[in-house]
Amino acid sequence: MVKLATLRKGSTAVAAQLAAARSARNRATRAAQIEAAEERASARRYKRARAREDRERATNKGIRVTVAEHERPRTKGRIPHKLFYRLGGKAIRGRLLTGGATSGTRSVHFAQTARGFASKTGRRWRTGEGERAAQYITREEALEGGEAGWWSTIAQDRNELVAFHRASEALERHDRANANVYVTEIVALPASATARQRRRMIRRYCRYFDKRGLPYTVAMHKPDPQGDVRNFHVHIVYSLRPTTRLGPYDWRFAVSKVGDVNTPEGIAMRRKLVVDAINATLRASGSTQRYTHLSNRARGMAPPAPKIGQKRNWVIRRLADRQAGYARLVRLKTMMDRLGEGIQTIARAHVAQDVAKDRLTDNADAIGKALGGQNRRLAFCRTHLMIWLNNRCLRQRPRLHEDALAKAKAAIEADLAAATALIDAADQRVRGAGTVIRKTVADRLRAVRGRVGIVEITAMRLEQLLGGVRDRLERCRAILQAHDTRVPALPTPSLGAGDRVDVAPNISPEPTIGLAEALREREVQALARIHAQTFVKLAALNAKPSRDANGRWTIDTAGLSAAERRAVEHPALAAETQRRLAIMAADPPAPIAPEVAVSPQPANPAPAIMLDPAAPSVRRQPPMLSKGPNDVGTSPPSRPRGPER
Repeated sequence: MVKLATLRKGSTAVAAQLAAARSARNRATRAAQIEAAEERASARRYKRARAREDRERATNKGIRVTVAEHERPRTKGRIPHKLFYRLGGKAIRGRLLTGGATSGTRSVHFAQTARGFASKTGRRWRTGEGERAAQYITREEALEGGEAGWWSTIAQDRNELVAFHRASEALERHDRANANVYVTEIVALPASATARQRRRMIRRYCRYFDKRGLPYTVAMHKPDPQGDVRNFHVHIVYSLRPTTRLGPYDWRFAVSKVGDVNTPEGIAMRRKLVVDAINATLRASGSTQRYTHLSNRARGMAPPAPKIGQKRNWVIRRLADRQAGYARLVRLKTMMDRLGEGIQTIARAHVAQDVAKDRLTDNADAIGKALGGQNRRLAFCRTHLMIWLNNRCLRQRPRLHEDALAKAKAAIEADLAAATALIDAADQRVRGAGTVIRKTVADRLRAVRGRVGIVEITAMRLEQLLGGVRDRLERCRAILQAHDTRVPALPTPSLGAGDRVDVAPNISPEPTIGLAEALREREVQALARIHAQTFVKLAALNAKPSRDANGRWTIDTAGLSAAERRAVEHPALAAETQRRLAIMAADPPAPIAPEVAVSPQPANPAPAIMLDPAAPSVRRQPPMLSKGPNDVGTSPPSRPRGPER
């Protein structure tokens, strides 16, 4: 217990008790704060661990989805206008909305919307909404810079982009009933920056999605012609399920999604990331303009004007369009009034034109009458002039006839001289043709006489050959009689079909020289004779030999018979042929002797063929033989060939 007077004077005990109570209360508060901080740190650690586990599961496990060739879409650049309704061509063009200053700190416009099977805000989910959203943001007429204004980490073209969203939606059907399919973000970009700087801002911001492996599509849009000319913005459509593109129409989807993206903390963090990317790019370009992730309310600024709503905005735009249409109608009415005045002026001009036309018609009639009288006077003068000219022509006609006759006479004389010259030339040609014909006939007669001589020589040679054969038969018979006296002497060498000759045992039944050997000998002699006579004929034809690639002599055999060509090409006479061709190729050519080349003779040579000196002399010509001496006959000579023809 403490008295009041003591308490007024000051009591150390009471002060100590109060200090102890105050210290205990402070210690309890600090302990609670430490415990709360530890709980928050633990929660943060738990969230980070869970996010790390989600990323590990997404990295280690996945579902691969491919699209076959026949299942790939063919969009052909069509744009799904029904997904996002736009009032095109209705509002005032080039309208500049009010905004802040071009420098200083400004708030950034960042809008994020997640769409899934259970979405009901704005509109309910419709099948294929993701692919229509991707097609809408990548339409070419809205892109800044054309095709360079959009890119994606999961597709190379719009067809593959549509196929990816179809595969993603089909995969999400196997997840929860309210599964999130895609997320779209719209970020306003500074109009004072260049197109390259704006693309650099978004690429810096998209590093966030690259680190987490999220598939995304970026479309840089330019301002609409019906809206604010400063409305440069970007659309980003991405999925919360990490995906890797393995190839064309081939993706690997993670089995789990990233859970810290579609949360208030994740949205706030992305808003700050966007601002950081924009400010970093502006700072690198030297601009003083900066953006902040704080809202106007957080910055202590006056709240913006309340939004009038999309429908009311459309009504205002339509009303402005109607007012513009009314103004156009007023201008059109003014133009029509002016046009009416112009039409009245034109009507008055037409009336004046009709009056002037009537006056011109009257003047034309008067001029026509004057011209008619003048034409009659001209006709009268023309008639008298023609009469005078006709009389003059009659006087000049005899002189013209005389000149024509003189010219005709001179032309006839010239034609006669030309005809005489032609006749003389024809006579000369006829005389020359007669001389050629007579010469040709004489040559042919000489050729016929030569062939007749050849036939006669051939007949005599055949007779001599027959005599030689008879002599050989007589010698054979004499030999047989000397060894066997029983063989009677026969008057003729011929034997009958049934006759039999007995030969002694020590005598060979075959003669020393047989008929086949005699025929072969005769064939060799005939071939050598034809070979020699062929080169005489070639010399008469002025044929020139030449060397081939192997250095052998060759000659053109045109104009020779088959037997002559065979004799020239015979292998047994190849050396003689080369010798004679070398002689013919000599310049000047050496004379070729027509004698028959000597061939190897058999052991018992046959008697040589002797010509009768009393026989009439004939010109030596090469005989026209065929295959050999067996074909030689007295048939008439064949049709001449070559130059003889």
